[in-house]
Amino acid sequence: MTIPKIHESEYRFCLILWAHEPVSAAELARLCRAELGWQRTTTYTVIKRLGERGVLRNDGGTVTSLVSKEEVQAG
Repeated sequence: MTIPKIHESEYRFCLILWAHEPVSAAELARLCRAELGWQRTTTYTVIKRLGERGVLRNDGGTVTSLVSKEEVQAG
């Protein structure tokens, strides 16, 4: 499987996800606000984009990663 390219801001988002998964989208938005200064809508946009690229899964509001930190760092 090819690991999709993850940009710096997306990587910072993924670090939060990996540390807290599985996590609700709402809680992830709160964490991103506190740690990255992002608005809720920014977090939901990143969740959508990374979901479309196969980096994470949003299943009924519960977000989990589909790739590991090690896989991303190796890519």
